[in-house]
Amino acid sequence: MAKLVLEHLTKDFGNVRAVNDVSLEVEDGEFLVILGPSGAGKTTTLKLIAGVERPTSGMIYIGGKPMNAIEPHHRNVAMAFESYALYPHYNVRDNLSFPLKAPGRKFAQQEIDRRVEEVAELLNIHMLLDRLPRMLSNGQKQRVALGRAMVREPDVLLLDEPISHLDAKLRHRMRTEFKALEAAIRATTIYVTHDYLEAMSLADRLVVLKEGSIQQIGGPHELFVNPANVFVAQLLGHPQINLVECTLQRTNGVLELISTDGAIKLEVPERLRGALADGKLDRVLAGIRPQHLGVANGHHPASNVCSGTVYVYERLGTKGTLTASVGAHRLDVLTSIEESFVIDEPVSLTIDHTQLSLFDAQTHKNILFN
Repeated sequence: MAKLVLEHLTKDFGNVRAVNDVSLEVEDGEFLVILGPSGAGKTTTLKLIAGVERPTSGMIYIGGKPMNAIEPHHRNVAMAFESYALYPHYNVRDNLSFPLKAPGRKFAQQEIDRRVEEVAELLNIHMLLDRLPRMLSNGQKQRVALGRAMVREPDVLLLDEPISHLDAKLRHRMRTEFKALEAAIRATTIYVTHDYLEAMSLADRLVVLKEGSIQQIGGPHELFVNPANVFVAQLLGHPQINLVECTLQRTNGVLELISTDGAIKLEVPERLRGALADGKLDRVLAGIRPQHLGVANGHHPASNVCSGTVYVYERLGTKGTLTASVGAHRLDVLTSIEESFVIDEPVSLTIDHTQLSLFDAQTHKNILFN
């Protein structure tokens, strides 16, 4: 294990900038997740760390030592890919031991056997050591691919979307196993994904990338409740955060947000009033998470309640998602599974205004970050 430091890392492919001035520190033993859509620069960043690609500019340090001029096989960095890339004619034991027998590596057979047995036991694949890859399930193949990376006992372990191609049930199980594995090995690990559930459940810290640039770094909960911009807010959570364009208005001494069509009125929470005043903004995007809306029952004050009609309602097993048309907007609301709604029926929604995120309507930045 070792601390990893990236300083102003940039990678160009012709006129395309895949990684743009990325600076990042990953502590010894930390499990860091890089989250972003396709084309965000996630895999290219891993390849730069592994030495498969050379940076256009910037520096890479592992354990305090500069790596830019070090060949991949001398970096003690292991990488597991989305595709298993197992050797079909080798059994599991030989697939696991292959990195230890590569040219330039001089491990005694006893040491090779120790590492293979240790990793196989940790990943619960010790009963599969004599099987060929074609005899394994996808989940078992993924464990073998991970074990092949771990058997090197690398300073840094890189995981490139290792479970994205598995079915939903198996992905959930593998997330659980990765979390348990993290606690067991405490390796310095960078895990790349486009799935926010994987990112939120696995990360010690989370890095959000967009078009090669870091958008925000922090704990998963921190990014969820206080996203730096609209991109981060929309990337984390399903259904996505509701965004309502609003103007500011002071009514009877109370600062309110009024949607551009007048259908939604929200009191500005006290924690955001100072930032609004400092920014001298008159137009913002109000971000409202679906779990912070509810269906109104009984009398409520006019502020923070809006009226609309049911657009659609979906039952999702343990919860429901109500989509309501409110003026020109469609708002998603998480409900209990026991509730029932009919398309086009009138509905009143309560909004927990204390949980709002506010973004500059022009820059899309969180007003707390301006």
